[in-house]
Amino acid sequence: MADIFLSYNEKDRERARRVATGLTEAGWSVWWDRRIPAGETWRSVLEDALENMRCMIVLWTANSIESEWVYEEASEGRRQDKLIPVMLDAVRPPAGFREIQAADLTGWDGSPEFEGWRLLLADLENMLGPPAGKRQAADDKKPDDHHERPPWPVRRLAVWALAGLLPVAGLVYFLPRPSPPEPAAPRETMARPEEAPLPSAPPPHPVSVVSPLSAPPAMAPEEKPAERPVTGEKPLQRYPAATVSAIKQPRPAIADATKRSSARCADLLSRIQLGESLSEEAQAILQKECK
Repeated sequence: MADIFLSYNEKDRERARRVATGLTEAGWSVWWDRRIPAGETWRSVLEDALENMRCMIVLWTANSIESEWVYEEASEGRRQDKLIPVMLDAVRPPAGFREIQAADLTGWDGSPEFEGWRLLLADLENMLGPPAGKRQAADDKKPDDHHERPPWPVRRLAVWALAGLLPVAGLVYFLPRPSPPEPAAPRETMARPEEAPLPSAPPPHPVSVVSPLSAPPAMAPEEKPAERPVTGEKPLQRYPAATVSAIKQPRPAIADATKRSSARCADLLSRIQLGESLSEEAQAILQKECK
């Protein structure tokens, strides 16, 4: 079955050939060669082509409007509601076809860019759909589902695996997460033994050694001894300056005793000058030996 039945007058055969060639190049199949195969009649071939056509293009020219055969074929196309008139000459179609809009190809030189030709191809696609050539090209561009999509058993296994993983993923998501470990305290850098700073020695406290033969200088009346902080020791025992002076002065009666215990007395007297508190035993020795 041909897509297009081309109706024309035999005197316009070359012009019809140009139209048939353009339609074939656009992808349509055209029945236009009126050759009768051997063993068949003209009537049977013509009736079979008219019965199986998808549409009819009638070429109106100065010759075709006078042809009875063209008029009869155009009438059959109109009866089947498949007629598309095309004007190759600026002529008036026969009565009964003047109300049908025709494609204008007057002055067409066979160029595919001709405005009337492009409109004719568009009208054909609106009536018949894309030609077979375009449909085949579109089918070739479609992806082969058989090769690109995996077989159904494989897809079914993939669906089952996904369905089994979803509960596991949900369980992992709602499990309590361990709290992040607290940052470790910075380690103290210990100095090497050779780098450790040596403790500074306290400044030496001036100690004045009082000889038992020389009396210590008398304290000025306005000077007051420095107060010592309160500790757990016994409070210092203060002696009057006269008593201390009397103790420090050597007497002839105890000169020999002073010489024998000069070291002990000197120590005790030094401690008294420094303001230290003497124990009861030291006070007894001081009272006994150092008067």
